[in-house]
Amino acid sequence: MRTSTISVLLICFIALVSCKKNEPDVVVKGQAKIKVINAIQADAKHDVYLDNERLTNVALAFGETSDYVKIFSGDRSLTFTDTDDLNKKTNTNFNFTPALTYSTFLVSDRSGNREILNYEDNLSISDITSAKIRLINLTPYFITGINVSIQTGSPFVNALLFKEASNYFTLDAGADLKYNVVGSGNVKTISASELLPGKIYSIWFSGLTSANLQAHLIVDN
Repeated sequence: MRTSTISVLLICFIALVSCKKNEPDVVVKGQAKIKVINAIQADAKHDVYLDNERLTNVALAFGETSDYVKIFSGDRSLTFTDTDDLNKKTNTNFNFTPALTYSTFLVSDRSGNREILNYEDNLSISDITSAKIRLINLTPYFITGINVSIQTGSPFVNALLFKEASNYFTLDAGADLKYNVVGSGNVKTISASELLPGKIYSIWFSGLTSANLQAHLIVDN
């Protein structure tokens, strides 16, 4: 009788483990890391909350970036709150994967509609003699997109559109980056002295016109 009871319990345990393995909604718990960035060209600062708990120590003005913050992984609610109008909140949910890192931006379209965008970061470095970069277009004002080239060469990122992120690239030491709105003669430069070997950069773009297109550098490591 005792042997029979043990067998039944063992079968139930195996069935339970099997169900958990096949359950698609089960989320592995662990830690992820995120940094948050205010990419809206406005005077207002924003506080950032994760599941209604404050994530940042200070409100973020346009162009400001937090440090990486460790968070529990899984489905989390992220909110940016306008400090000038506490009723003006932008909220969304993201499913954060354990052990991954993310850059999360508050952006707006031409009509002022706000949105939170989340990009997975790649912090692996294979060549400490080169800088590693990726580019993100966060201005909605250029329907032709943005070109990026190395010094005077052909664009290696061509017509990057609003909300698009490029792949990661390695950049040899001493090379300037050139960028411009597609079809515009206003060419801007990121000096090679700003891109240090062994560093990883997320470079995001803002601007209302081709003349004031601006590149913002975030050092990810």
